[in-house]
Amino acid sequence: MLAMSLTVSAQNQGFAFGFKLGPGFDWTGSTTGAAQSEGMRTGFGVGVVAEYYFAENYAIVSGINVNMNRGHYSFYNANDSLTLINPFRVDRYYKSTVYEIPLMLKMMTNELGNLPLRAYAQVGGGLGYAERVKVKDDNANDYAATDREFSNLRASLKIGAGAQYALDESTRLFAGVYFSHDFINNINSVRPNYYGNYIVDGKPIGDRDPKLNMVQNRIGIEVGVLF
Repeated sequence: MLAMSLTVSAQNQGFAFGFKLGPGFDWTGSTTGAAQSEGMRTGFGVGVVAEYYFAENYAIVSGINVNMNRGHYSFYNANDSLTLINPFRVDRYYKSTVYEIPLMLKMMTNELGNLPLRAYAQVGGGLGYAERVKVKDDNANDYAATDREFSNLRASLKIGAGAQYALDESTRLFAGVYFSHDFINNINSVRPNYYGNYIVDGKPIGDRDPKLNMVQNRIGIEVGVLF
């Protein structure tokens, strides 16, 4: 990327800044199978966008995203005072606010037909921090803050596509969709024994009591403006 940016003409370089917002549709996943997704929930996101064009149709995109994530999952657990033959099911909701710095490569087409309209695709990742996490089990009345269950660190892979329309030489409207997938465990890795014994169908998972493994997925819609 650096080599490419050094070889392009200075007239193709430039910066753009803007804002975006839109809903997100969240669901959980698990690589161990200990946590089962209980469907999709709706969150929301806003952000500040910064684009650096190192060529006419190529840009590095960053900024700050503020994502209100939601989730719903379940797992079977057994307290230390119980045996694995007597498990109980935990049905858990959670919500969190994640502050994220994305880093994406944006690739655009030339103008489509006679309209100042361009399609784009982008790919990259994001690194974030979950400042506040709240959970609520199915039998609870309200959400409660927790610092024991979830990791504060978030890291995700992202892909997206959309279109942008130029109102004039400096103002563009854009709309797109994106997919985000966490690739590190959201459950707090420093507390592997916070839960009891994880089991599925009445049997322990593996040779020892594993911790839950859960990652966040999102399909989102975003609209915004660039200057």
